[in-house]
Amino acid sequence: MWLSRHFIEKERTQPAAETAQVTGYASMLGNGDYRGVPTTAPWGIAFAPPAGARAVLVKTESGTACIGVVGDHREIQPGELLLYSSGGAEIYLKNSGEVVINGQTFAAKKGE
Repeated sequence: MWLSRHFIEKERTQPAAETAQVTGYASMLGNGDYRGVPTTAPWGIAFAPPAGARAVLVKTESGTACIGVVGDHREIQPGELLLYSSGGAEIYLKNSGEVVINGQTFAAKKGE
């Protein structure tokens, strides 16, 4: 009885997610050594976090999954979106309606 209560209480105090260092493709090192970890994202978006990134892992009924990575604190405003790659490619959607692709700005269309 004590033993089962102990394990139940331990399970309750576990965090809902864990951060882990990405060590290679689908491999992370945190509280454990994770291999073959799938990444999750909205439909139509695929990503593979680079080595050194801090992945956020959750346990699911299918095993551990990476639900994203801790951001790098780029200066964007609330409501804006920045897509970027390790190679330097960027697409920045600004609140003004402008779209900036690799430094080239495209103005929002007016009156359509």
